[in-house]
Amino acid sequence: MKSFPLGFLVLAGIVPSLCAQDPTPTPIDLGQASLEDLMNIQVTSVSKREEKLSRAAAAVFVISSEDIRRSGATNIPDLLRMVPGVDVEQISANAWAISIRGFNSRYSNKVLVLIDGRTVYDPFFSGTFWDQLEMPLENIDRIEVIKGPGATVWGANAVNGVISIMTKSSKDTKGGLVTAGAGSQTRAVGELQYGGNAGPDGTYRVFGSYFGIGNSASQTGGAASDNWQRSHAGFRSDWEFGANDSLMVQGDLFANQEHETIGSLVANPYDHNFNQSLDAAGGDALALWNHTFTASSQTSLQFYYDTYRRTDFASPSKVTTFDLDFHHHLSVGDRNNIVWGFGYRSDSMGIPPGYAVAFTSPWETKGLFNVFIQDEIRISDSVWFTIGGKLEHNGFTGFETEPSMRIVWAPPGGRQSVWAAASKAIRQPSPSDSSIDVTLESIPLSAYSVEQVQLIGNPLVRAERLHDYELGYRSELAKTLSLDISTFLSFYRDLESYSPLSPVIIPGSPVIVEIPSVYGNAGHATDYGGEVYLTWKASSRWRISPGYSYLHSTLWLGQSTEGTVASSSLATEFPQNTFQVRSFYNLSRKTEFDQSLYYTARLPGGTIPGHARLDLRLGRKLGESTEISLVGQNLLRPRTLEYGDSYGIIGTEFVRSVYGKISWRF
Repeated sequence: MKSFPLGFLVLAGIVPSLCAQDPTPTPIDLGQASLEDLMNIQVTSVSKREEKLSRAAAAVFVISSEDIRRSGATNIPDLLRMVPGVDVEQISANAWAISIRGFNSRYSNKVLVLIDGRTVYDPFFSGTFWDQLEMPLENIDRIEVIKGPGATVWGANAVNGVISIMTKSSKDTKGGLVTAGAGSQTRAVGELQYGGNAGPDGTYRVFGSYFGIGNSASQTGGAASDNWQRSHAGFRSDWEFGANDSLMVQGDLFANQEHETIGSLVANPYDHNFNQSLDAAGGDALALWNHTFTASSQTSLQFYYDTYRRTDFASPSKVTTFDLDFHHHLSVGDRNNIVWGFGYRSDSMGIPPGYAVAFTSPWETKGLFNVFIQDEIRISDSVWFTIGGKLEHNGFTGFETEPSMRIVWAPPGGRQSVWAAASKAIRQPSPSDSSIDVTLESIPLSAYSVEQVQLIGNPLVRAERLHDYELGYRSELAKTLSLDISTFLSFYRDLESYSPLSPVIIPGSPVIVEIPSVYGNAGHATDYGGEVYLTWKASSRWRISPGYSYLHSTLWLGQSTEGTVASSSLATEFPQNTFQVRSFYNLSRKTEFDQSLYYTARLPGGTIPGHARLDLRLGRKLGESTEISLVGQNLLRPRTLEYGDSYGIIGTEFVRSVYGKISWRF
């Protein structure tokens, strides 16, 4: 295997040279969009309405469908690596720690993830199980990433950022698609899809997909036990009823079979690791109706239902979610652009009693109601001021407010813009904060007694709060060079902490000496930093996109407080410096050679060294309907530890790998 990277690079050089003998090697544009077009790309995640990227008063990064196709990635987490300010750390073959601007962990809870406008966080911990969100990447239209709060329009948990995944309309995916691939780590991947017309007014697509991921490497040598198989089927249908109404309906079914190695939540000399299987299965259905009253008044009404069952730590949890969302966009005169709306979400969730992870109420239902309004005011032809707020009521802390103010200066022509923002956001509590009862570690004291460290939820725990200030600049410096800079200063209050209580003696055989700790809100933090991103069209064949992010964090407890901040690893679980550079190069009219290099600096105070990852992709179009590609991932080292152990999951090392893929459209 040591000769693999050299062999791959040689192959990457020989095949393009053979393909470069194309008799018509005329220069070709790399993609259809100029940098000016990229500045004018429409984004919707900032204000729940379409607006030009150059006018968005937020740090927004857009991953296009072309970026996705040429990335060589096989999953959504690997796609997010290309976004400066997003930290993606792989824990095992099926688990990731993903966050924006700090607080990264297996159960990151300050980033809101959306799929086609529906929130998909897990209500048990207000975060995301990324293995449950996998989908055919060919069906993603774009991914919009907001770095910084988006709570005014999206609500609770949109604290440090929003990741909005938008799939393609079925009218853009007519015909058939077959993909198949295999490799050293990606053992098998395949998709079968077909779409067409549904009567005179509609279109549809249906698909089924499967992939299998092999074991990665154990930290102690040899193979780990973290392989992963996923089956997924779904459909989408889009209907146009005249000029004023449209309807979108979609649904999914999935089943995951995974493996992981489990240890104590707190490592101790008596820890005993063991392998276990993990199953997750569920489905969802969504309906979205858009209606246009006039050119200045449009409404959207969305219904969403989701249910799944999952076994983590051998505890079978079940979640059922119903979500209703309405918003109305209207223009008042030629100066006010208003978006307002309301929503309701109901989460029913539970874990049966008798397991290591338990809750005070084995089954509970929590509701979340919100109403919001946001007004963009045109001050002049170059200046827009946006003010808005959201009022929410949740089942844990009652009413919460999340206001924001944004201003952008963008002279006519779209060549540059300067923006600033001030926002407040909250992370509402979850059952993991209010009612959990879990044994962190058990230590034998003698043959007749055991010390047991217990973590207990607090029903009076408060929402975590953020006051955030941002400043940004984006510009088309030249016809071949664009620049995007964003900076931030963030103040966190009421961060979750836990404090020890008096020991409790529980008689029995053996006698249990219980040392309980209870959740509180004594933590505070201050963050500052920024991101910079460049796009350079070096030639009509070649585009280079480097990015860099910096984060500095200070964390402390309130005065006269004993205990530990639950996110005390803030300063050690998010890198201060990250860097990435992507290169897309067209070797000929039908041959592509793409490279992605990602570097993460050593975590402050951590034991995991800085690490780099190099991915290469060689793609070739065969006619108009077939494409083959060869992808190498993590080519610089045979194996790399990115994150380590997390909440009882024993981290593994992802390995150098290669896979080939073929796609056929008909």
